[in-house]
Amino acid sequence: MSVDAKWSIASLLRPNRSPAQAQQTEVVVSPWLARGLWALLGVGLSIVFAVLLTGYWHVEEFKALGPWGDFAGGLLNPVLTFLTFIAVLLTLWLQRDELALTREEMIRSANALEEQGSTLRRQSFENTFFEMLRLHNSIVESIDLINSDSGVVTKGRDAFRVFYTRLTKIYRENVKKAAGRHDDRHIVELSYFNFWKDAQTELSHYFRFLFNFFRFIDKSGFEEEYYVKLLRSQISDAELLILFYNNISEAGSPFRYYADKYAIFDNMPVVRLLERGHAQLADKAAFGDNPMNFRPGVPRGKTVATTAQPT
Repeated sequence: MSVDAKWSIASLLRPNRSPAQAQQTEVVVSPWLARGLWALLGVGLSIVFAVLLTGYWHVEEFKALGPWGDFAGGLLNPVLTFLTFIAVLLTLWLQRDELALTREEMIRSANALEEQGSTLRRQSFENTFFEMLRLHNSIVESIDLINSDSGVVTKGRDAFRVFYTRLTKIYRENVKKAAGRHDDRHIVELSYFNFWKDAQTELSHYFRFLFNFFRFIDKSGFEEEYYVKLLRSQISDAELLILFYNNISEAGSPFRYYADKYAIFDNMPVVRLLERGHAQLADKAAFGDNPMNFRPGVPRGKTVATTAQPT
């Protein structure tokens, strides 16, 4: 079947489409059927023209053919009705195929729109993610500490080394004061509480933003390990140590869900904890693949599966 013939049939079905579009959704009709339809149309028009021409030149004789016309009409009407019915069936068949092709096009369009929507959502997430990553680093760099004795200013991530030195000093003093009367967990919590009273002004913004950063990833639906690792890689060792003691304190309890789920302390230098045994105060899940030895049992009695998700 020639391209022109295919285009003529497709254009009858969908006249507003271009030849290229029509060829993509053409309805294949056999050549003999197409030629037969054109032949029937030509014969029919020829007969009608011949009858009208005869009646024009031979009016009287044409009137005498009235009874014969009634006979012929009664005979041909059922035949023509049958042919009309066949033509309707053929039209329905052609429309069925066209509707099937249209349905396939709609399914492909819906799939393409869904993929496009998913891509746009990921792009929006990544744009927000990297903007939040930039803000996180900006918050870290905005932290500055001034030594009241020397006047030396410590800024950015270096400030966390000073914070941890302060916490270490408070802890050592409390250990001496306790003189064995209190367990280590109580001493750690008291030490962090005293540390937080002085450091809250500089660190509260940092902790709130980091908490909401992990919550944003958790709620986004794009929880691939790549994004979490990228965020964890921005946290220095000194930051991890401060985060660890905040995490095991009462003030940091809402953060434990994300610490356990995303293994925040996976790269924390455990040997730099105030005491090596303090690692047992947090869930094992929070350490991920951190190369350290754990004693059996988890003191808090929680795992990733049972840790309550913050609201």
